[in-house]
Amino acid sequence: MKILIIEDEYSLADAIAETLQKEKFQVDIITNGEDGENEALTNIYDLILLDVMLPNKNGFEILRDLRKEKIDTPVIMLTAKSEMTDKLNGLEHGADDYITKPFHMRELVARIKVVLKRKIKVDDTNILKYSNLKLDLGTGKMSFNNTEIAINGKELDLLEILLLNKNQIASREMLANKIWGYNSETEYNNVEVYVSFLRKKLKLLKSKVKIKAVRGIGYKIEVEDD
Repeated sequence: MKILIIEDEYSLADAIAETLQKEKFQVDIITNGEDGENEALTNIYDLILLDVMLPNKNGFEILRDLRKEKIDTPVIMLTAKSEMTDKLNGLEHGADDYITKPFHMRELVARIKVVLKRKIKVDDTNILKYSNLKLDLGTGKMSFNNTEIAINGKELDLLEILLLNKNQIASREMLANKIWGYNSETEYNNVEVYVSFLRKKLKLLKSKVKIKAVRGIGYKIEVEDD
C-alpha cells in the first residue's frame, strides 16, 4: 500500500517514512501545502498523512479541496495543536482520524492500520457502481441494464482500480505496478492493450462510462455527456 506524507518538518517526515517502510508501505514525502495537494489530486494513494501547519496552504484547506474534488482517500491529520476545536475542524472537513504531536510511532502505525482496515471493509462489497455501469468482483461480470459481459484476470484488476479511484488519474506506472507487480518487467504498452480491451467491452455494453487517456500521465474513468 502507498502512503503520502505531507509534512514540512523534514526530520519528522523522514522518521515516519522510515517506520512505515519497515511495515512494508511505500511512502512519498511532500513538504509544502500546494505541492502536497497537487500530488494528492494527481496520484493515487491508499492513505494520506496531512500536517495542519504547512507553508503555502494549510492542511484544513487541502483536505477541504480534496473532498470537494470527491477524493475519498483516507486522511489522518497531524498537528501540534491539541484544542478540541482544531480536532473538530479536521473531522468536519472529512478527516478519518487525528493525531497530536508529539506521538509515538507505534501509535501512528496502529491508527493507520485501523483506518485502512475500515476503508477496506467499506470497499469490500464485491459490487462497484459508477453511473450506469456495475462491476461484480465476485462473478467477474460488468453490466449495464440487462446486458452483461464477463471479464477476468488483468482486465478485471484494471477496471477495479479505475472504479475505486474514479475521481483521480491513474498513472501508467501505478497501474503496471498494481496489476503486474513492482518486480515485473511489464512495459507500459501492456497497460494500453488492456485499456483497449476494456474500451471495446464498455462500447458493447453501450455504457456512458469511458476510459479517458490523460496525455503523458495515464488514465481516468469518467462519464460521457449525452
